Amino acid sequence: MKPSRLMSAAVASLALVLLAQASSRPRYGGAAHIVLRDRVNTLDPLGEEDHPATRDRMNALIFENLTSMDAQGRLRSGLASSWQSDASKRVWQFHLRLAEFHDGSVLTAADAVASLQRSMGEWKITAIDRQTISIDATASAPHLPELLALPRFAIAKKTPENTLFGTGPYKFSEWQAGERLVLTANDDYWGGRPFPDSIEFQMGLPLRDQLLERQLGPYAAAELTVDQLRSIEQTNQNIMISRQSDLFAIVFLQGDDAAGRGRKPVDPRIREALANTVNRGAITSVILQKRAVAASGILPQWLTGYESLFPGNNSMDRAKELRSETAALVIVPPIALAYDASDPISKLLAERIALDAREAGIVVQPFGEAHVGNKQARSSLNAGAVLLRLPLAATEPSVALAARMDEMGLLPEHSALNLKADQPEQLFDLEGKALQTFRVIPIAHSSQAVWLSPATHNWQQSPTGSWQLDQFWVEGAR
Repeated sequence: MKPSRLMSAAVASLALVLLAQASSRPRYGGAAHIVLRDRVNTLDPLGEEDHPATRDRMNALIFENLTSMDAQGRLRSGLASSWQSDASKRVWQFHLRLAEFHDGSVLTAADAVASLQRSMGEWKITAIDRQTISIDATASAPHLPELLALPRFAIAKKTPENTLFGTGPYKFSEWQAGERLVLTANDDYWGGRPFPDSIEFQMGLPLRDQLLERQLGPYAAAELTVDQLRSIEQTNQNIMISRQSDLFAIVFLQGDDAAGRGRKPVDPRIREALANTVNRGAITSVILQKRAVAASGILPQWLTGYESLFPGNNSMDRAKELRSETAALVIVPPIALAYDASDPISKLLAERIALDAREAGIVVQPFGEAHVGNKQARSSLNAGAVLLRLPLAATEPSVALAARMDEMGLLPEHSALNLKADQPEQLFDLEGKALQTFRVIPIAHSSQAVWLSPATHNWQQSPTGSWQLDQFWVEGAR
């Protein structure tokens, strides 16, 4: 080969190397567009919301907690740079880092106290000095730092006009409830400026065209349901799928201690019979497209290691036996089962549950309801039970169990989720007691999925399915 040709080949090779390096180097600027499955009507971390998990995805960029969990589920510092406790793990002190709210005011201990008192008013929270707060949990709370990483404990500054300010990497630019949220980069963020200039979330946007064309087009990322995966996962698309972390479960709204007060609770034998009619194998393999596993506990096996010790309650013969026992003793009215009207997967699950229950002589009447995911509104529903899809709030088992039991209404009113249980044996006993009355019927643990554009880089998804977007950037974004 002639020297001139050798030189041309070398230059071309060098250009390709430089181009590849440039395409993988994080870039500042541009706008990122993200599609969310559900619609959100309030961004207040403590506001009543039908889809709180979707709200939390957006809020994670606006508000911050004293502590945080990374993509591997490990505890990290947040607005608190350090913390310590007394020997009993009851009284904790958190030292705040230097940070500013989006209105330009400096975060102080008084701000953190005021925010936390909105979410955990029964605990004693005080400001020791300008940058240090003390939390007296009234009992041993060995996992309080992990607990404080939950979205409900985000630090938000609330003005007399009810305007909220956070300290996160992005701040509000435009908000249309139930439609879209536009965030702009916080140039003064203590952790360093994020890469995109702005992020736009579009809620409830159908992906029909994108799925047909097998490309996201202008979007950096989009949430997917399990029934949407099959059409694109064989086409070399960039899809991230979490561990089986979401819990589908039936929760009866009235406990046995509610007899004589309002709606009559469903007989425990009927609840047990219903649990035994559920065909979890068909549900996980057909409806949930093999992206789920049958659930016998509140927490998944991969997190606790003990879920397999709970009985599966999958026996139609046992269901019929229990139904026969109640036939001559009590009148069993139809069970009104509410599900999220905006979720087609929940509709299919509820209908399958009703079909299986009919074989044992139990009448389940499923119906769609807009406020199933709203804990406060749920209590006033004209239903005997609800079908819930509950995200996994933490990778620390005691915190995850406390959060789910609270969301299902199994913890005392106004509880700050302070579970004393710490050891696996204690958690197993506590979870077993919650299951033995059959007020909760676990159905399946399901994965979460997100579809990413080829131009999207450094998108991280935790084992629970939550998103870590602190290093996220989009190549060629405008």
